[in-house]
Amino acid sequence: MPRLAASGLKLAAIVSLAFAAVFAGFGGLRFGYTLQSIALLALAGGMLGAVAAPELEPKAFRHPILWQVAFSTIGFLLCAAILSAGAEGFALAGALGCVAGYLAPYWLKHVQVP
Repeated sequence: MPRLAASGLKLAAIVSLAFAAVFAGFGGLRFGYTLQSIALLALAGGMLGAVAAPELEPKAFRHPILWQVAFSTIGFLLCAAILSAGAEGFALAGALGCVAGYLAPYWLKHVQVP
């Protein structure tokens, strides 16, 4: 059975939007419903959803580990940008994003929705 990239993209989009909505909705109860907190929570949920999508349906992705490394690194770099990090912060974010993405199949089993 051929792996379809379109089904993987659809799944990732649905999971990312669902995680973003759940993080923003329930996280807002704890951190308040300000525009900044909702945006940060939705961003965190969306990136986590994108990283988690290959674990939910591995056959929909040709290279799930590359997908996870890419979106984990993007998420870490976005956090560095939001925090106005310097060059060292971006370098650390890139390195940690690669490691977190590579190890995603192990740590995603322990993630709990807020």
